[in-house]
This record gives sequence, C-alpha cells and structure tokens, in this order.
Amino acid sequence: MTKIGRNQICPCGSGKKFKICHGINRSLPAADNVASIGFSPELKRPIIVTKDILINQISRDGPLIAKSFDRLTREDIRDISAVIADAMGLMFRQSIVDSKEYKPTCARLLSSALSAFMASIEVARHGYRRPYGAMARNVMEALATVLHIALEFDALPNFRAGKLQSTKSITFAKKAIPPFGHTYGMFSEHFVHINTAHAALEPIKSYESGEEPLSFIVSTLRANAWLTYVVSELIFHDEIQSPRYWRHLGHSAFAYGPSEAERIWQKQFLDPQGTI
Repeated sequence: MTKIGRNQICPCGSGKKFKICHGINRSLPAADNVASIGFSPELKRPIIVTKDILINQISRDGPLIAKSFDRLTREDIRDISAVIADAMGLMFRQSIVDSKEYKPTCARLLSSALSAFMASIEVARHGYRRPYGAMARNVMEALATVLHIALEFDALPNFRAGKLQSTKSITFAKKAIPPFGHTYGMFSEHFVHINTAHAALEPIKSYESGEEPLSFIVSTLRANAWLTYVVSELIFHDEIQSPRYWRHLGHSAFAYGPSEAERIWQKQFLDPQGTI
C-alpha cells in the first residue's frame, strides 16, 4: 500500500488531512473495518471507505464542524434567540391547552414551526448546508398554515378536516407578509426541488469565516426567526398591549403595518451587516 503523507487528504474519505484524521495513530484502518478500497486517478491516491464512517461523522467529525459553526455565529445566534424567546412567550400558554379551538391549534402549529426551526439549526451546525434549506422551508410552510387559519374564516375547519391546501396557505402568506414570498420561493427552487445543484459534490466540512453558504444560513435563520414572531403576534394580538406589526381593522380583519421605527429595527435585525 502506498504510504500516505501527513498533509495529504486522508484516504478514509473524511476530507481531512491524514495527520488530523487516521494519521493521528500513524496507521491506516484495520482490515476488518474496511468497506471498500479504490484508486482515484484524479487524486492519484487510494480511496478507502471504512465501515465506521457514519459513526465517525456522528461522534468525531460532526462535533468539530458544529464547533466551527458556533464560533462563527455566536453573536447571530444570541440575537436570534432573543426573537425566538419573544415568540415562544406568546404561544407557550396556549400550546399546552388540549383543545381544537383557534388559539391552541395555532399555538401548537407555531410550536411545530419552532421545533423545525431548531432542527434546521442542528442540521446546519453539523455541516449539512443544502439539507438546511429544505428544513428551513418546512418552517415557512408551518407559518403559512397559521397565517391562513388566522386570515380566512373557513381555514380552521378545513385544517381540522385535513382539507387545507398548502399551496393556498402559501398564497395567503405571500399576501399577508410581503417578504414571505421571495424567501419561500428561493428555498423551494434551490433547495427542495431537485436540480443540477444537487448533483454537485458538497463535502461535509468545517465552516470558515466569510463563507457564502454560512452567510446564507445565518441570514435565513434571522428571517425565519423574525417571521415566527410576526405570525405569533398576529395570533395573540389581543394579548399584546402594543403590537409591533399588525393593525386591527375590526372583526377578524388585520393589516400588516409596522411603524417606521419598527422597519428600521427589522432591517437591522435581518441585515446587521448592511449588505442589502
């Protein structure tokens, strides 16, 4: 077997240098742990896949990638957490009520959206850049359903009967909150619907400062956190002394109408670097 240099890519397939992967023990995998051996003419080196590749990803590589994410996004996650906490404070009391009525139903849907939101962060933390986008769209679908129930009289009974169409809910969400449509469409087109980008090789690796996928993940996490609060405020508007985003027009009619000061805060939160 050709000797592997310490600074060469480890033949186990991890994408790491040999000296910080299997080279730590200065040895190649044990024979009974080898699933396959091949040779890459392009890389001019052997490719060895070990039987513990999944175990290594979960227990060895994943935590290291997560550390790089946490280090680079610490301030962003702190900002996002504060907004999520505001939304959770609105929905929590109703989410534990065992009822099919309007508020408890919406609260549990919002709780589901929050669970998907937190799961999307974990997917991103461990280096899965493209799958993160599919998870993030799932958050938006849950929020769209809540908006639909809030804004159309027949939506709740249709939801209970399993007849609420998700495409119609997305249409309602786009009309209710103008920024919703662009973000949802982008997630659908680039991350959920299979396209040529899915055929590109995307190694699972640690994040680096200034990396475009990381910037995208952070910006869309901010957007989904903000949307979660905005939708929560609509559902529980009557429990808030001074709603920030919604004007009550009477009966069940509402209009999205943040103040100028709120729009300034919104822009700072969604784009703290001023890149848009």
